[in-house]
Amino acid sequence: MDNDIKIGVLIPKSKQYPTIDKDFMRGLKLNNLNAKFFVESIGIGADEKMIIDKIQKLNFQEDISIIIGFFGHKNMSEVYNYTSKNDILLLAADLGATLPYETPAYKGVYINSFGLAESCYHLGRYFTSKKYEKIATSTSFYDSGYGLLSAIEYAFNKQDNFSGHYITPFQPREDEALYMSKIINEQKPEVVFAFYSGLYAEENADFISQNKIAQQYPFYVTPFFINDKILDEYKNNQNDLYVVSSWMQNDTDTSEFNELYQNSYSENPTYFAILGYENGLILKNIMLNAKNLSVKSLIEETDHLHIEGPRGIIKFDKDTNRTTFNHYIYELNVNSLNNISFRKIETFVNDGHFIKALSSLKKPDHQSGWHNAYLCH
Repeated sequence: MDNDIKIGVLIPKSKQYPTIDKDFMRGLKLNNLNAKFFVESIGIGADEKMIIDKIQKLNFQEDISIIIGFFGHKNMSEVYNYTSKNDILLLAADLGATLPYETPAYKGVYINSFGLAESCYHLGRYFTSKKYEKIATSTSFYDSGYGLLSAIEYAFNKQDNFSGHYITPFQPREDEALYMSKIINEQKPEVVFAFYSGLYAEENADFISQNKIAQQYPFYVTPFFINDKILDEYKNNQNDLYVVSSWMQNDTDTSEFNELYQNSYSENPTYFAILGYENGLILKNIMLNAKNLSVKSLIEETDHLHIEGPRGIIKFDKDTNRTTFNHYIYELNVNSLNNISFRKIETFVNDGHFIKALSSLKKPDHQSGWHNAYLCH
């Protein structure tokens, strides 16, 4: 490829995950794209007007018509509509923490999601198949505002399978670990669905270490629940702890990507790195195979994309222009050397119908979620 090719990159910042931008760029550059990158910060990713301003700057000032972005969710249709009408190819990445109501496919806009809410939907289907009727939830004030609870509830098909919800207050009480234990124990649940992120995941790890609640019930969690404190607690007191996700950092099925990243940066790849890598891989393949580098030709090639990636086949659903990956339940294990590993024990084959169903539903009057950008608190 010609090294005169210009690629615009829009990435957010996060206080709780300060390497989110660096990791995304590292993953992107791992593809050795022979191009020049023009990087713009979009703050916490919550301001669609700022994002459009940055796109205009890249497009008008630098004559860039190929843009990779790591975005939030709210009002993103305004961004997608703008690029679609202005002959710009947009390869967007998101974490998928909210539900994509009223989001039709836009020409030239392709969304590669980590699929957090989609994972939760499949977990809900799994709980239903196991005939669980008393499912407790445990989360933070921050995390509860997104679409994860709504996704798992959607899977219950109008049945009330929740035994109750424990939500840590914004200002935790001095003995919050006891409140957590008391509230969950009173429900007598069969399983606990727990999701925390950032400082709230650290806070939760302290509570669990004090009250040992995770030793009493099977815990099903999202990947950002996992941190060093949780893993240390697990090593000392092994329990039924499962992660639902489309990918885990030391998933043996993605060892080639992990090895490539470790050899390049001497670190394990993060969830942000894999999104950057996948979007770079998409761009690399469509540039190599398109008739020419016009936006029209690149769009035509993207519509027929079918390549192997770290999370499986990368392709875009023709009705939503979104990637469709399988999701998994990972079980935590400790080997004889006291090393943690994550082993796949369930595979949720994903045909994309959940996202299709949501994208055709009317948007609620109010959608929660602080600042609209999950993890950027």
